[in-house]
Amino acid sequence: MDFSAEELNFISDLFKPEDQEVKPNHKLTLQSSVPAGIAHLLSNASLTLLAKVAHYQLWFPLDLKIDPSGVINPTLSAPEVIDTKGTQRSWRWSQLNIKSEGFYIESISSTGIFLKPLKDNSRLGNMKNVQFTLPNEECISIDIEPIRQNKSGMAAKITRIITGKEQLRTYLFEEHKRQYSALYENGQLVNEIR
Repeated sequence: MDFSAEELNFISDLFKPEDQEVKPNHKLTLQSSVPAGIAHLLSNASLTLLAKVAHYQLWFPLDLKIDPSGVINPTLSAPEVIDTKGTQRSWRWSQLNIKSEGFYIESISSTGIFLKPLKDNSRLGNMKNVQFTLPNEECISIDIEPIRQNKSGMAAKITRIITGKEQLRTYLFEEHKRQYSALYENGQLVNEIR
């Protein structure tokens, strides 16, 4: 496992020795609040938990909040689903038919999209922004960069998710769980992310 420089600095700051001398009869103590030095590090940390299921990696964003009494409250968000079979890339859901202005979405991941024109003469290549509503009624707005175009449609890279980043990731994760329900049976992974 490779750590980024930011992650290494965070971990090394957690375990920096203090200037105090350790006594031989030192006992382990438990505090109900987080020391100020660590609280600052935790509140600025950008952490991710990795779960591996078959040939998929699920990268869960982990947010640590410290309440006024010093208690750490971890919050997991919906993961980015990575398909590691072949080239590593975001898992793509391709069994949807979301219609929008002049096109429908044939497939989508959190990093890319394939748009198919509703009319044969429609040109998609000039599009820079796409807005649509997911089947679960969540509104998404993204900026795109066309990658390739042919008569069946246009593949584009998502350069920025303006609104609905968490909603799109949650939708894709829920579809992955539905499609591969056997991987998630018996509570082996995650039943629901709130």
